[in-house]
Amino acid sequence: MYLYLYDSFLNEKRYGSLVAKIETRLTDLGVGGKIFRLSPLRNIEELLRDEVKNGIKTVVAVGNDKTVSQVINVAARFNITMGIIPVGPDNKIAQMLGIPSPEEACNILAGRIVERIDLGKANDTFFLSSITLSSEGVTIECEDQYRLTTQAQDQVSICNFKPLLASNLGQTNYFNPKDGLLEILVQPIASGFFNFFKKTTSLNSSIIPFKKIFIRSSQSVPIFTDGQKVLKTPVQIEIVPKKLQIIVGKNRLF
Repeated sequence: MYLYLYDSFLNEKRYGSLVAKIETRLTDLGVGGKIFRLSPLRNIEELLRDEVKNGIKTVVAVGNDKTVSQVINVAARFNITMGIIPVGPDNKIAQMLGIPSPEEACNILAGRIVERIDLGKANDTFFLSSITLSSEGVTIECEDQYRLTTQAQDQVSICNFKPLLASNLGQTNYFNPKDGLLEILVQPIASGFFNFFKKTTSLNSSIIPFKKIFIRSSQSVPIFTDGQKVLKTPVQIEIVPKKLQIIVGKNRLF
């Protein structure tokens, strides 16, 4: 049985015809199910707990990265499979999972290729893709063995998937969401007047694999999980192996 969780922005008139097409296609493919619309007043965890008791085996986030991030943090706490139907802009996570469009997402749900993948965890918050943070005044304690102090001009990310825009990394065995590791990615910003406007990175990026780190800072620094939820330092970040079952496309980036 499928449960579809619609983000509240899908109530906008401009999405009406697309949502109708999605629902028709899902029914034609035999993967229709219950539909709930998310809102600030609806507790997703209580909703999902009740639906799991009623036999729901698959929950599908219909929306963007923010929707996916919300649903992951609940779905990961239950023994269920997750799917995604990307709608609108800001769908980098769906891209990484090989889900390019709402129409193709319906076919992917019906094809049901399921992977069990790792999740990152920042304090009590799960993340699928990455964490980004300001680098100034940040100290990263790695595996209780050594410390990394970043520079103000560094871009610092904690990655489970390879960043979509990190073209200078080339082929690498890192950034595999099935290897039981996360990676610290430090990318120094290239200097120079023109590079300032291009926001390019230099080629000497550093990649450090780990299972657990602790991030401290002299002043409170915001940390964004999957580009959405904001935490504040200090933060403990760790890998949780094989935490999530998720439906993926053939062209996934792992």
